[in-house]
Parts: sequence; structure tokens; C-alpha cells
Amino acid sequence: MKKFLLILVLSLLFSGNAYAGVNEPGVTSIKGQCAGAFKHYHKKHIEKSLKLIKEKKTNFVFYASCDSGSYSYAHNKGKDLEKLHKKTYKKCMKNSKKYTGGKECYLYAVNEEIVWVFDKAKASAALETKIAETKMLTEKNAKMDKKPGRFFEDQPDVTDDYQIHFNYLLAQDSEDRELDINGKMEKIILMMNKWMEISTSKNKKGDKVPRKYKLDYRSDGKLDITFIRMDKNFKQLHKWANNDITPFLYKKKGQTNNKKMYFNFADINSVDGGEAGVGFGSIFLRNKSVRTDKRKAAIALHELLHTQGMGTNCIPGIKNNHLNNRDIRTMLNSVDPNSPRIGKIYAHDIDMCPQFMDSVYLTPTREDAYDPYKIFCLFELGKYKHPKYIKVINKLKEAGRYNWKTRFGPSCSTRNMEKDSQGYYLLGIEGNILKKIDY
Repeated sequence: MKKFLLILVLSLLFSGNAYAGVNEPGVTSIKGQCAGAFKHYHKKHIEKSLKLIKEKKTNFVFYASCDSGSYSYAHNKGKDLEKLHKKTYKKCMKNSKKYTGGKECYLYAVNEEIVWVFDKAKASAALETKIAETKMLTEKNAKMDKKPGRFFEDQPDVTDDYQIHFNYLLAQDSEDRELDINGKMEKIILMMNKWMEISTSKNKKGDKVPRKYKLDYRSDGKLDITFIRMDKNFKQLHKWANNDITPFLYKKKGQTNNKKMYFNFADINSVDGGEAGVGFGSIFLRNKSVRTDKRKAAIALHELLHTQGMGTNCIPGIKNNHLNNRDIRTMLNSVDPNSPRIGKIYAHDIDMCPQFMDSVYLTPTREDAYDPYKIFCLFELGKYKHPKYIKVINKLKEAGRYNWKTRFGPSCSTRNMEKDSQGYYLLGIEGNILKKIDY
């Protein structure tokens, strides 16, 4: 009982104030990019006002928030400290919504002094509070989420072939619209795959064979859809929600099969209607651009292209994984069910450059098909040693670390982001990939 009261009091202390972070220094440990950025910007901005600060003619405050390497901050100067704190905290929280998913801002520095200092006892108390709150909510959700026909794990496979597995995913505090069990998800996914057959059969440079994705089915013939409830509330998720979703699915839900692409119908909002890399992808059903079933199908088809490594920069006209010329509408992002269009990313005659028609995830599968995970994650290029690929890999090796701007296609979703500054590491793979390749 005493422990419960302590947790309750701590909870009120940490969440009861409208300005929870005003005058409240951070007590957690700051590491990686956040640590370097905070020190750099504090030093940079305070130098401009150092003389006035020392003469006590002005004050300077700096607030910041950090989340998985992403950070936001705000600073201001003025004489009235009380107003200064509130104004700067408010500005920091506005920036946090943009860059760190609304993560709480705390006081980093006042004038020259850095007041954000790791306090093991306070950090432990805050963590204990968070764990207690999460446990209560998890138990409540577990009872509510248990419904007939719902599966909480990937069911036994009927084949060991490559396949797309779908999740119906919610944040910890999201409304359950039961899309996994009321037939709506399955209807959209099957519509999407029908469009694939239409578009592939009409491609001018292809072999005119209708192709569709290999989907993950249960033994009863139904699509295998897993229900996922995240361990974070919506506002706690990263601005780019997949930054939290993917490691959660991999580390805590065991979705680690490299012969599967895991794709989420995420019943939350995010920056875009969809986001995907090789291995994992999502459409965000609460985004304003994802309103009709046709839009859901079109956006899912487009994002699934990214899970296949498309578009890749050895194809002319590709910039930032997309066609940016007159072919921009030929990446399966049409909502016309009679003519979903897929252009030169599907079939082309560019030497040493993969074409989507040859993906192992399509059926009928062509001979010598490519595995997106091997090319875009492991850099095992095989016959696809295009000069642009080699150039990117050499740049990464020279830098000795991962850089999201240095790539030849969609990023590998199973990248271990915690080790980005040390090299190129993947979840579930031992060692630095950059030290294993020799081109």
C-alpha cells in the first residue's frame, strides 16, 4: 500500500503541473546525438550574450527534449526569469511536437550553468512511476483487446516461402476499430493485390504475366493478421512513428523473420499517410490523406514498393526513392482500380540494376529472383554491382558510420539505430556490416 501511495504521489508530481517542465531540470542520462547537440547549441547561443549575462543585465535559459537520438530545443534571453522560463518551455514543446513526437521538455541550462544533471534516484523514481502506469494500462487493454477471431502472434506458416505479413497496430491509448476481425483489412489487402495483377499485366516492358504479392495465410485459408498494441501512448511515439514501431515489433513481438516483410495498418496518425523501408512498413489510418478504402489500398501498394527496395537510384529519374519526373504517378499510387500504374521500376533494361518484376515476394516468381533484404540491408549485391551502389557503399565505408542521406534505395528498417555513430549495424546480425563487405 505504501509503495502504491508513493507511486501515486510521484505521478502527481510529474504530471499534475500544466507546465510540467518549467523550472524542472532533466535528471535522466543524455547520450549520443542529443548530448553533443545540446552542448554545441548551448555554447553557440550563449556566447552571443555572455557579456550581458556576466554583467547581470540579462538571463539566458535553454530547454530541450531527447528521443532515440532525435532532439528538439529552445532558448531565450531576458530579464524576467519567470516569464522567460514559461516562454522558452512553451517554444520547446512546440518544437518537440515537430521533432521528437511531443516528448517532454526539461531545463538544460540557465545562463552558463548546465543544470540537466543525471540523478539516479530521481530518474529511478520517474521510471518506476512510468512502469506502474504502463502496467495498469497494459492489463486493462489486455482484457479489452481479447476478442473472438483475434490473433496476438504470427500464426504457424503454411509455407516457408517469402511472404508479406500484416499487422493491425494500435498505440497504447488508441481506439480499437477491430479492422483485423471485422473483415475490413482483409478486403483492402485483397483489393490491393488485385490491383497488382492488373498493373503488372499491363506493364509495357514486362513479360505481361500478371503478378501479385505472396501473402501470409493461416491454415484455415484466411489472411494471417496479427493484432499489436504498442507500449507507448500516441503522443509518446516518435514523429516518424516507424522509428518506435519497428524496434518494438522486432525486439518485443518477435517479428524477426528475414523472409517476411511486416506491414502495419497502424490505426494512428503520423507525418505522412505511409512510411516504409526494407523489412517493415506502415500506413497510418488516421492521417487525413488515408480516408477511403481505395486510398488505403493505393498507399499500401506504394509503401510496399519501398519494402522491395524501390525506387532505387540506378533507375533514371529516381530521387529520394521516388520518381520525380513525368513518371511520378507510376509507382502504384493511383486510386483508379482499373488502371493502377507501375512504370520502369517494374521492368527495365538497365544492367546490374534490380527490377521489381524479379522480386522474390512476387508470384509467379521469376528465375534468379532478388531478395531485397540481402541487397539493401546486408549489401550482398550478387549480380547487382551497379556503379552507383558501389559508390554509396564506399562512401559509407570511408565515413565509417551510417548516414541516412548516403543510400542507393529505401533504408533497411532493421537497422540498429543505437549504433549508427559506430558503423552500420542491423538487429539480429552480429558485427559491423561495413567491415564485412569488400567491393
